[in-house]
Amino acid sequence: MSATEMGTPGTPLGSPTQPITHHFHTTPDHASVALQAMNKLRANSQLCDIELVAGAASVFAHRVVLAAASAYFHVMFNYLDSLALQLLVEYSYTGDIIITEDNVQVLLPASSLLQMSSVREACCKFLMRQLHPSNCLGIRSFADAHSCGELHTRSHKFALQNFPEVCGTEEFLLLPYKQVEELISSPHLNVPCEEKVFTAVISWVKHDLPARQKHVPELLKYVRLPLLSRDFLTSNVDAEPLVRENASCHHLLLEALKYHLLPEQRAVLASPRTQERQPDGVKPYLFACGGGSLFAIHSEVECYNPRTDRWMPVASMNYRRSRAGVTSLGRYLYVMGGLRWGV
Repeated sequence: MSATEMGTPGTPLGSPTQPITHHFHTTPDHASVALQAMNKLRANSQLCDIELVAGAASVFAHRVVLAAASAYFHVMFNYLDSLALQLLVEYSYTGDIIITEDNVQVLLPASSLLQMSSVREACCKFLMRQLHPSNCLGIRSFADAHSCGELHTRSHKFALQNFPEVCGTEEFLLLPYKQVEELISSPHLNVPCEEKVFTAVISWVKHDLPARQKHVPELLKYVRLPLLSRDFLTSNVDAEPLVRENASCHHLLLEALKYHLLPEQRAVLASPRTQERQPDGVKPYLFACGGGSLFAIHSEVECYNPRTDRWMPVASMNYRRSRAGVTSLGRYLYVMGGLRWGV
């Protein structure tokens, strides 16, 4: 073997000519070894920070180990507030407790931990009465963290119903992607126009542009672009660099423009993005077109409002007719054809 093959003195066989800048090393049994060491510390009552007393016996332990192994201990060490504990002990004797904005966030998890369901339910009802556009997202997150199903549902519906105000809050701008997606993808989102949804998405992305820019195409597919006005599409959506400079957004914008420029193809272009959102609580209206009294010259269009249980006039047509065809498009009602009568 030549000197070249053997390498230069002091250089390991097969070493690269370039210097090694890093080397990744892992110990597979690191976690088990560490726990064994902690167990020895516990057995010798060393570095322990909690003493559990059961009857005449006491057990020393480390909080972090117990919290990692047990959800019960995790909640106890993180959420069992001394004030909440005092209030709940007093409640146990008196049956009375005062829930306020200052203590509800510690009372609810403490009552859950101690299985005091009546106090837990009272805390949830209190938070339901406090729902406001400025706090509903925070309450929803709090309810989710503590498995309060009804409170989570109510706060989520409140956020959907009041989205125009909610999307302007700091809470909305701080939401993680999945929660923004959950809101704007809902068919029950209550907005006066779809422009509001587009503006909310862009505001959320720009709040942390480096981290959120990648989500623009994913969120834009939930904005019902075909329902935007043509002026807004060209002046705002197409002019927005986050949309214009992202190739993944182009087909969505093209779809919306086709919907406006080719009305005869709207049936083919129909998709969830071309359907109006239906917020919870919206009631159907009944329209009656045609008819009128025997001596009337014009035919009336009337609308029945189920909330007031009343009919009200909407518009009048040039002459009375029957068997007309009726259809809706956007926010307009069109009456076509029919038989002219009574003239």
